[in-house]
Amino acid sequence: MLREFAFDSVQVTAPYFVNAFEKVTQYILSLDPDRLLAGFKAVSEGKDPGTETGLNLYGGWEDSWSLLRGHTMGHYLTALAQSYGQTRNHNQDLSKSLLERINYTVSQLKIYQDRSPGGYLFASPETHFDVVEGKNTGNQWVPWYTMHKIIAGLINVYKYTGNQEALQVASRLGDWAYGRTSQWDEDLQRRVLNVEYGGINDILYELYKYTNNPKHLEAAHKFDEDELFAAIAEGENVLVNKHANTQIPKFIGALNRYRVLREDAEFYYQAARAFWEIVTNNHTYVTGGNSQSEHFRQPGALDATRDNLNNETCNAYNMLLLTRELFKLTADVKYADFYERAFINEIMASINPETGMVTYFKPMGTGYFKAYGTPTESFWCCTGTGMENFTKLNDSIYFHTEEDLYINLYISSKLHWKEKDLLLTQESNIPETDTVLFTVDKAPAEKLGFRFRVPEWVAQDQEITVKINGESYLAENINGYLTISRDWQEGDQIELYLPLEVQVSRLPDNKDVVAFSYGPVVLCACFGTEQMVIEPHWASVKATIPYGMEFKDYIIIQNDTVDNWLANIKNNLVKTPGKLEFTLKGTDEDDNFIFKPYYLEYKERYGIYFYLLTPDSPALKEILDSRERARRFVEATIDVVQIINDQYEVAHNLRGNSSGGYHDGYNFRQAYGRADGEGWLSYDLAVNPEVTNYLCLKYYSGDADRKFNIYIDDQLFVEETIQDRIPAGFYDVQYEIPAEWIKGKNKITVKFANRGPGYAGRIFDKILVMRDLEEVES
Repeated sequence: MLREFAFDSVQVTAPYFVNAFEKVTQYILSLDPDRLLAGFKAVSEGKDPGTETGLNLYGGWEDSWSLLRGHTMGHYLTALAQSYGQTRNHNQDLSKSLLERINYTVSQLKIYQDRSPGGYLFASPETHFDVVEGKNTGNQWVPWYTMHKIIAGLINVYKYTGNQEALQVASRLGDWAYGRTSQWDEDLQRRVLNVEYGGINDILYELYKYTNNPKHLEAAHKFDEDELFAAIAEGENVLVNKHANTQIPKFIGALNRYRVLREDAEFYYQAARAFWEIVTNNHTYVTGGNSQSEHFRQPGALDATRDNLNNETCNAYNMLLLTRELFKLTADVKYADFYERAFINEIMASINPETGMVTYFKPMGTGYFKAYGTPTESFWCCTGTGMENFTKLNDSIYFHTEEDLYINLYISSKLHWKEKDLLLTQESNIPETDTVLFTVDKAPAEKLGFRFRVPEWVAQDQEITVKINGESYLAENINGYLTISRDWQEGDQIELYLPLEVQVSRLPDNKDVVAFSYGPVVLCACFGTEQMVIEPHWASVKATIPYGMEFKDYIIIQNDTVDNWLANIKNNLVKTPGKLEFTLKGTDEDDNFIFKPYYLEYKERYGIYFYLLTPDSPALKEILDSRERARRFVEATIDVVQIINDQYEVAHNLRGNSSGGYHDGYNFRQAYGRADGEGWLSYDLAVNPEVTNYLCLKYYSGDADRKFNIYIDDQLFVEETIQDRIPAGFYDVQYEIPAEWIKGKNKITVKFANRGPGYAGRIFDKILVMRDLEEVES
């Protein structure tokens, strides 16, 4: 139904957005294409970048250890092409630099591909795909996911620059994909599709649009999971505990199948629509983000899973791709509303505006902060989608049919609708002001309809008003859009008044946990910068709250019920005159908490969600009792090491040959050895010889029967065997350290070593030395 505008037709002028675009464009131009190409070059020469030395690879996920090496190339090409599309008519010098970089990079990729008789082009040997298919042994990650990114980058280069070489390289990769997938039977197809493959179906359908090669269409079909689509189309939520960013691109691909084949693929359209409803209704926070530790959890269990691992940025990127295409097909305003919410509060919230670096996770747990990547040592999936996000900030502000212009986002910008000879300027500072001004700088020769989205966030007891050239105009609301159709004149001005108010969002699994928003922006309260330490999480990072620190995540309502206080929210969360900030009334935090736009916060700890409680509520008593227990626990602590936290582990002299990871909410360490003591790790820990000391550890029942020894200062302390105490759960152990072992000492070395072939550990979360809790005063 609706069509998008070319990148060079829309120019964003809002300063915050302009800065984000400039920072990211500067960043991608600062990258050395030869370092991103190095893995591809090595493979084309018959070398394995995983073992070859001297390749000058980038770090992080592009380094020799990573089988995701090469995924950044696809994002990089897309980002360069999008930046070029935006600047070619506005900044000739910049667009020339971008085009030179694009052409050089594509020409090198073609050289490397030409060395392969089968058209293979990748930054890891083709055996990576054989391992996934079970035809070879070795390490594997997600090669089809990476192949999707590479082909997407090449297609986007062709789409936005017209580079024919890029389409040729992509087409040969499509041929290669067909050659491999055409050999699959159903069992092998099922095996491969059990490994994350990104949106390879989507991009092969996209490739088919340009090549009309039936092989590319056939290859795309091989990555459609009809069984999954059928369950979702029937409304069955089969997403629980599935990796979120694995699932979303599948449905983007399903929708593209419909866009290519239309009536012959109606089933795929219905599956994509149903998936969107399930995710947005059951798994989504107020910001439009979703997931915990990259996974969908139980439907509606959002309070239960708020922590430092929510809202992977790639998920928002992909949900917006899906949402945008659903909107284009339906013109349904609900998709435009969601797009705005996630675009501002997830995508725009993911960047450090000073550095251009982006987040992986955005915590929904109160007291955490945003942790950003580094220029050359991260290259996460979210680094790549981040490159794309901020080089296409203009792509969903306006859409059109033959007769109508749809204005979806209220962001200062300029539109040139070439076919209609329309020049339109939008001046918006929502939500700092409540009016948006549109000026017709050049009028079309024919009658044209303007459709202004009626946002879901407008004040419910006030009316949107429209003025044309200063005169009130009664615009008709058609399917959520105020519609004005007329013969426009140069200089015409349309003033849109969008009344603003504070709104409340309550979590489904705890109605007393609330978040606040104002207009399109989610609000947060800030908690300063104390000890903003990040620690590794799998191959990325996460924010932490250091041991013993607490941040108040509740607000006590004075002299009223929670429901009444919320019903009167416009008088209880009050905007400070002249500032985009809000203070509380009628609570214990009236003089302390200041709420500001979350997307602008990048320096401090923050809280979006807060428990609302009354002074006599059982929930408040439970919170206060819990905090008292935590206080006594901290006071009883003599020393603590937070596992996989550099600050703690360096300070405690971590040694050995251990490895680390993350499982079910906790970091862990373990060490493997074939013979006794071969695998080990140790820490130096403080002790207090004046009191009884206990060594406290957390084990996982799923590691039952692992055998290892614990030594204190090289003296055997415990012969441990992990027990199956809590099926699929964790349990804590406490060992009393003999007084004579620590007499006259203030420090000991605790060592864990395997007993027989196997692992020492896993040791989860924290290692503590404590005194008796009974000795701590209440």
